[in-house]
Amino acid sequence: MCGIAGMLRLDGGPVDRALLVRMRDALWHRGPDDAGLWTDGSVGLAHRRLSILDLSPLGHQPMRAPGGNATIVFNGEIFNFVELREALIAEGEVFVSTSDTEVLLRLWQRRGAACVDPLVGMFGFAVWDEARGELFAARDRLGIKPFYYTRTSTHWLFASEIKALLAHPEVSPRLDACAYADVSYAGYALGDRTLFEGIHALPPGHSLTFRNGELSVRPYWSLRYEYDRRRTLDETVEALRPLLDDAVRMHCRSDAPIGAHLSGGLDSSTVATLAAEHRPALPTFSIRFAEGGAYDESRYARAVATRIGSTHHEESPADIPLESLLPFLIHHVETPVTRTAIAYFGAARLARRHVTVALTGHGGDEVFGGYPAQFEVGLGVPGDAASAMLAVQPMSSAQSLAFAWHSEGPNGLWRRVTGRLRRSGSTGPASASDAWIARHCGLPEPASHPSLSDAFKRDLGGYSPRTGFLEAFDHAPTDELFDRCVHHDLRSYLPSLLHVEDRTSMALSLESRVPLLDHRLVEFAATVPPDVKVAGHRSKQLIRLAMRGRLPDELIDRRDKGAFPVPVERWMAGPFGDWARRVLSEPRSLERGVHRPEWIRACVRHGRSLFPLLAFELWSRLFLDGDRPLLDEARETADRVRRDLRLTTAPEPVMQD
Repeated sequence: MCGIAGMLRLDGGPVDRALLVRMRDALWHRGPDDAGLWTDGSVGLAHRRLSILDLSPLGHQPMRAPGGNATIVFNGEIFNFVELREALIAEGEVFVSTSDTEVLLRLWQRRGAACVDPLVGMFGFAVWDEARGELFAARDRLGIKPFYYTRTSTHWLFASEIKALLAHPEVSPRLDACAYADVSYAGYALGDRTLFEGIHALPPGHSLTFRNGELSVRPYWSLRYEYDRRRTLDETVEALRPLLDDAVRMHCRSDAPIGAHLSGGLDSSTVATLAAEHRPALPTFSIRFAEGGAYDESRYARAVATRIGSTHHEESPADIPLESLLPFLIHHVETPVTRTAIAYFGAARLARRHVTVALTGHGGDEVFGGYPAQFEVGLGVPGDAASAMLAVQPMSSAQSLAFAWHSEGPNGLWRRVTGRLRRSGSTGPASASDAWIARHCGLPEPASHPSLSDAFKRDLGGYSPRTGFLEAFDHAPTDELFDRCVHHDLRSYLPSLLHVEDRTSMALSLESRVPLLDHRLVEFAATVPPDVKVAGHRSKQLIRLAMRGRLPDELIDRRDKGAFPVPVERWMAGPFGDWARRVLSEPRSLERGVHRPEWIRACVRHGRSLFPLLAFELWSRLFLDGDRPLLDEARETADRVRRDLRLTTAPEPVMQD
């Protein structure tokens, strides 16, 4: 896992190596083990390395192809690199390293843009082709790894994180109003937008080429739903088992220490159980919050750890005040974080005490059908209480429903969801799209949003996020309504979760892997019709049946599993809440121009919606204002955390190639 950056001078002049180093070392946390730089006239590529495969200097990047006709910078892992390497050797290739980077580079030489087709992995990479004078870049199919780009008057730039682009003096951080409208409506920016005006994300499953000043972006992968209706449920489960095992087996490949997160849920337990068969004495990690009750599910994790014989570690992450933790997290995540980031960070920090690579269970709900909204809209039945907290994803909506879950239980949450649908104007949805929106977008469109200022609404120029939000739902390549729901969660919502997972883990130089998002599993699930995929209206039924006998029955049959709850409401009742009110009551918060001052004052007075307002204000201060004391606080927290983990706490001296 690494950080990459690059620049192309549009006027043909030589790149500024010192500036490229500055961009590169904004990513030092992604790769503290090595640093590389390569320039050739108007082109420059840079790399920070976290050594995972081939720990020797032979894995150094940027990596030049034999003959010097191509140069690559690569972030991620190619999990089937062993098989690809053997095939290339059979075709006459001679390798000098055992790294997956060299395999990818040789594939590029032989296949060009088609090099992505055989890859099983997570990646964001760029190759400069000297003969063609062209840069080619690609991002993995599901959006596990990031890739951003922007254009200035003199340069075209790319990087693994936005902060590297902001290190260029011509890139000024400005709020993208439409992207924030997306966030206020759906909980995340849509399409290729980021919260930074002019900075774009390469969408999952897309590649790009940049040549002679012209950019071309195109999809190289899309999910096809080709149902095998002859296969029985038992036959489907039998076909799934070896695919699950092979995905986890490949994801266990590492020359660095590896472990697995274990939350006590079905997905992480499945991954940890299968990984333990390939990695004896596998370390596993589980966090819990001291508030107990719904905030502590560690007993399920311990039951799995005992069964598989893992070396299990637990922790209650409570030693960093939220006043210090939030600026640190927002600086790394580069968005106004939700409570999810706090849980992800706690799990990542515990894992990093022991390993450099951690397997997670993310993806099971999006691939195999685990969210209640999928059942409610797609099948017309209430989803399992097992995932009730995940019924909606936006910040404000998720917080409201999480509160309902903990204070009123699943029945209270169900009343909230159905009440929202009734308030949308009908007791039964006018359309599937309306029903989907009613369960996900808890606040009105920007034009009628009660918290947004009139000036901000004017800046939007009538923009509505509705069409963009529904893109993956309305245009899913299947007529099955349930799978249209699944497709939306997979293609629209999931990348926002993976974004947070990548940033919170890489802030600690920890590689996070998601075996359930192996694209072979995703494509297999798309061959299974909904009546088999969730037979008996049971969430993730295929995984439950595939793991019966390998996981404890109490976990397989669990119906009360929700998202990992974070007790933000309880924290708001203490000193953190007092601090949040002080921040939001300051003149620059009230005069930010995005939210109505009277709305902010009302929230402060009544203690409602404080967390999302606070997260946005801290993001604005860090990135738009360049608030030096707050940036210093974020960096001091980073250094404190990394010292505790015995990690590098500052960029290494510049290494010149």
